Amino acid sequence: MRRIGIIAALIFCVCVYIFFIAPPSTFPVPYHLTVTTGETSSTISRQLVADGVIRSRRTFQLLMVALGSDTHISEGQYDFTQPMSALGIAMRLSGKEFGITKTKVTFPEGYTNKDMSARLATVFPDFDTATFLKLTANEQGYLFPDTYRFFATPLPDQVVTALKNDYQQKVASLRTDMTASGHSESDIIIMASLVQQEAHGPIDSPVIAGILWKRLQNGMALQVDAAPTTYSHKGLPNAPIDNPGLIAIEAAIHPTDSPYLYYLHDHSGAVHYASTYQQHQQNIKKYLPNI
Repeated sequence: MRRIGIIAALIFCVCVYIFFIAPPSTFPVPYHLTVTTGETSSTISRQLVADGVIRSRRTFQLLMVALGSDTHISEGQYDFTQPMSALGIAMRLSGKEFGITKTKVTFPEGYTNKDMSARLATVFPDFDTATFLKLTANEQGYLFPDTYRFFATPLPDQVVTALKNDYQQKVASLRTDMTASGHSESDIIIMASLVQQEAHGPIDSPVIAGILWKRLQNGMALQVDAAPTTYSHKGLPNAPIDNPGLIAIEAAIHPTDSPYLYYLHDHSGAVHYASTYQQHQQNIKKYLPNI
C-alpha cells in the first residue's frame, strides 16, 4: 500500500510539473500577446493553445479563476522573452506577478486628442504620439476621459482601444435616452463637447445645454468662444471640439428648459443668465465692465 501511495504521489507531482510548472516545448520565443479590453480567459486560452504557449485551456482557465481574473484580463501587450509555465502566464495576465506594475494615466474631461497625446508622451517618453494622433483623427469626442492603467510600453492602438471601449461602456445605458431626445448620437456628443467648455459641473451644464439647443432651434448662431466657427456659421460644428465627460453628455441629452437665451461667465467663473439681449447687455456691464 505504501508503494502504491508513493507511486500515486509521484504521478501527481509529474502532472503538476507538466501542467503548472514546465512550459511546453512548443513555446515560441520571443512571444507577444496583445489583449484588448473585455477579453476573457476563455478567448485568450484559445489563442495560447493555438500558439503552442500552453497545453490545456481548462488548466489555464482554472488558474485564472483561482487568481480571480477569469473574466477580467488587463488590456495591453505582454512580451515573453523566455518560455513560461501556465501558472506564470496566468499570474502575468492577472497582474499578480511580482514586479509587474501598471502606470496610471488620467485624462481630464474636455481633453482634446492632442492633449491626450501630450499626456501620454509625458508619462511614457517612448510613446508613438504620431501614430496615436493618426488613429484618433476622426475619433475626437469618442475617447472617454478617465483614469487608465497601462503597462510600461503601451502601443497606440491598445490605448485607443481602451479609450473607445470605455466610451462605449459609459454611454451604453444612455442610448435609449439619446434616441428619445430626438437628436443623433453624433449631435449629442458635439453639443456635449461645447457644454464641456462652457459649463462647470452638473448645475450649469444642463442649463447651458438647454440654451444652446434653443439657439439652434431658433436659427441663431451658437457663439461659443471655444469654437470660433460658431460665431460665423449657424449650427453645430462639424465634429466634437474635445472629449466630453458624462456630466456634459447627460446635460446634452437632458437639457434644462429655462427662459434664458443668453449667458456669460464673470471673472470668477460664475455664470449669469439673461432672457433677452437687453438683459444680457446689462449683465455684461455689471459683471464684465472692462469688456
